[in-house]
Amino acid sequence: MLDKRTSKLLANLAKICSDGSYKIIDKPELGKDPASVELMIRYLQDNEMIDLKYSDESVYCISVLPKGRAHFEGSRSKNRTITRLEKKVIVILIIGCFAAAVLGSMLGGFIGGLLGG
Repeated sequence: MLDKRTSKLLANLAKICSDGSYKIIDKPELGKDPASVELMIRYLQDNEMIDLKYSDESVYCISVLPKGRAHFEGSRSKNRTITRLEKKVIVILIIGCFAAAVLGSMLGGFIGGLLGG
């Protein structure tokens, strides 16, 4: 499981390397803290999510491997599913509240008619 920052870095790399080839990426483009970016790159490489072909003081040459793409695509589809689910829940909740309000007012009128009549 990737933390948020590493997952975000992988998402950025997947967008940059969208055609599956190696891309040369400037280090400042990946983040403000070069030490943490270096650790995240090493972690992704150790977990076979990216392939680091070359790196020096200013650039990386990186390709996203199938495992990294699968993780990236899986997290994107998971986010979409949650959004759709939340919309359905909101619609059902609104309809349920409306139905409960109408039923409650009808029941209140009926009880009021029985007691007042």
